[in-house]
Formats: sequence, structure tokens, C-alpha cells
Amino acid sequence: MAKKAQAAMEFLMTYGWAILVVLVVIGALAYFGVLSPDTLLPEKCTLPILLNCKDHKVTDTSGTDTIMLSILNGAGRDMKIYRVNFTSDSIAPASFGNCDNTTAVTLKNGDSVSITAYKSGPDSCNLANTGRSKNRYKIQVTYSWLDSTSTTHTLDGELLAKTEKG
Repeated sequence: MAKKAQAAMEFLMTYGWAILVVLVVIGALAYFGVLSPDTLLPEKCTLPILLNCKDHKVTDTSGTDTIMLSILNGAGRDMKIYRVNFTSDSIAPASFGNCDNTTAVTLKNGDSVSITAYKSGPDSCNLANTGRSKNRYKIQVTYSWLDSTSTTHTLDGELLAKTEKG
């Protein structure tokens, strides 16, 4: 009976040390930022099939924080964009943190437009310091078709972007 107990104990000790080494390695990788979601997740901008997000830029500058979005119309029809609104917990104060552009833009089919959402002075987008290098923003685009401007529609999208210091 003693030999079976010794074999079982050696088995457990061998695998115990191996598991401990694996946990230490994973802990070290996490400590040094190798397993950080900021480095693993790519920047992305997604909008429904009607619009294509070509480019984006989030800039944190003292006085005027901005979110720039370049949109391509792939809907097959001309449209008028009335508002592009960004909401996030990284826009302070979080209770009503949003940033938008309310300048109407006509966008022909196949054309692209660059929309910058900001408010100057004290009404800046006011990007909060979340401690993350990448933040998630919800995008809401309000538009109508040029051939029927009486009805407005809303598209929802998402932006995961690195904040650049300006």
C-alpha cells in the first residue's frame, strides 16, 4: 500500500509543479502587458451595410476633443446625413457623455465624406481619461433618402479606437 501512495504522491507533485510554472508564466505575461486587451484587439469601425467606415481618428487635445469619421455611401441611393452621434463611457461626464455632429451633409451614392464630431470651447467632446489606450464608442447615424426627405432613419454602429494625444 505504501508504494501505491508514494507513486500517487509523486504523480501529483510532478503535475502540481508543472501547473504552478504555467500559472507563473501566464501571470508574468499579464503583468508585462503581453496579454493586455489593448494590444490584442485591433482598432475597428463597423457600420451597417448601407455605409462603410473608411477611416477614423479620435483626438484628445486640450480645449477641443474630436472624433473624426470618414463614411462611404454604399446604399445604392443618395442620402442626407443629419446627425452623427457618439456615446461612450470615455466621454465625460458619463451620465450624458456624448459627442455629435449636427451639420447636415448630402452624400451621393458611391461618394465619401469626412465628418468631425466636436463642440468647441467648454462644450468640447470632453474625452475622459479612462486609463485605457483604446475606447469603445457607439455610433448613431440619422439620415434620410434624398428622394423622400420626410422620413428619417437611424443606423447604429460601433467604433473601437485608440485616442491620440494632440
